[in-house]
Amino acid sequence: MTRLIIDPLTRVEGHGRVELIRRNGKLDDVQVRMLESPRLFEKIVVGRKYDEVADLVCRICAICSAVHKLTALEAIERALHVEIPPMASTVRELLLLGGHIQSHALHLFCLILPDFSGADSVVELLKHEDTLAKAGLELKAFGNHIQEVAGGRVIHPVNPVVGGVAYRPQRQLLSELLAKLEAWQQKWPAIVSGFVARARFPAAKVAAGIPLATGSVEAFSLRGQTLWLGSGKKFPVADYHKLLAEESCTESYAKHSCSADGPLLVGALARARLAKERGLVYEPKLEQEGIYANNNAQLSEIGWALGRARDLVELLQNTSDAEPLLTKVDTPEGGVGTAVMEAPRGLLVHHYVIDEWGYVAAADVVTPTAINQRTMKEQILADLAGETDAKQMRLVAEQIIRAFDPCISCAVHLLEM
Repeated sequence: MTRLIIDPLTRVEGHGRVELIRRNGKLDDVQVRMLESPRLFEKIVVGRKYDEVADLVCRICAICSAVHKLTALEAIERALHVEIPPMASTVRELLLLGGHIQSHALHLFCLILPDFSGADSVVELLKHEDTLAKAGLELKAFGNHIQEVAGGRVIHPVNPVVGGVAYRPQRQLLSELLAKLEAWQQKWPAIVSGFVARARFPAAKVAAGIPLATGSVEAFSLRGQTLWLGSGKKFPVADYHKLLAEESCTESYAKHSCSADGPLLVGALARARLAKERGLVYEPKLEQEGIYANNNAQLSEIGWALGRARDLVELLQNTSDAEPLLTKVDTPEGGVGTAVMEAPRGLLVHHYVIDEWGYVAAADVVTPTAINQRTMKEQILADLAGETDAKQMRLVAEQIIRAFDPCISCAVHLLEM
């Protein structure tokens, strides 16, 4: 038995490694190790007041801070039986879209593009004035700008609060944002064409894992009250624990999350496939095979997000300043709340138990990368079946991990105490 060790994993968010275990020269087993130091967020929030939680858990990850805060707020509001005003919901969705745009741009143009450009990093591409890399960085900055307009700042937004939002984005900023959204929509098709023309990926098997996502039955959405499975099953959000069984594993600080039906797949590719199953309009062109199609799904999702953000900005412009922004929580009542949203990398779950005095009695956070962790292993085993060349095994295994767009910092939010 021999081990091929990829350490560190490069061009992913966080620190991890992959061990390829070979017997008789062929791949026999895979260990995906997520090695970020655990930060115990689910324990930290216990005993905290309900209005402190969202500001704490958004620190799980700077890239994903907006979606963590929004999902936590929604879960807490459900526990407290608080319904936020429509205006607040619109501002929050705009913030969510900004997070998706900047995260997808980071993944595609900074982490993936070098794979088929003969470069070690996006820095090398920029030194050679690569126009596609430059456009990708500009798009990431624009996604950050959307988050700043809707959330108050780029990282760890301050505008969303329990009950709604603290303020309405300034009309002047909205007007400027609308013009920029229109400009990006005009130039986006050419950027997509440039990316697809340069894309080169190894041969791949069908993407492993059962697709899992939330969303609406009326239109493609990043928010919802139902968990949809590619196997045809669906669950109410409150029953997430019946679907997502978490277990600790010796090779990683991150828990594995999977269903009784087998490994699950979350992310842009899963969202696209389940949207198609439900007959929704959103359906990206998935030219790549296997898990590499996740990259094209992210490309298509950016285009959708730019259009949806434009619609939301126009809605905010046409809404009276007198519209309420906040539902006040006078006397918190105890309760249990669960919320799910689609983070850039897939389904995110936040669950809180609030006691009668308004303090957190229990918390649970399930992240996309924790759900995908077992599926990464299955995908590597499938795609490298029969491969004997050690160099090729290392190269392909790392590209497979990158295609999942893992956020290791999110995945290791808890170690059992």
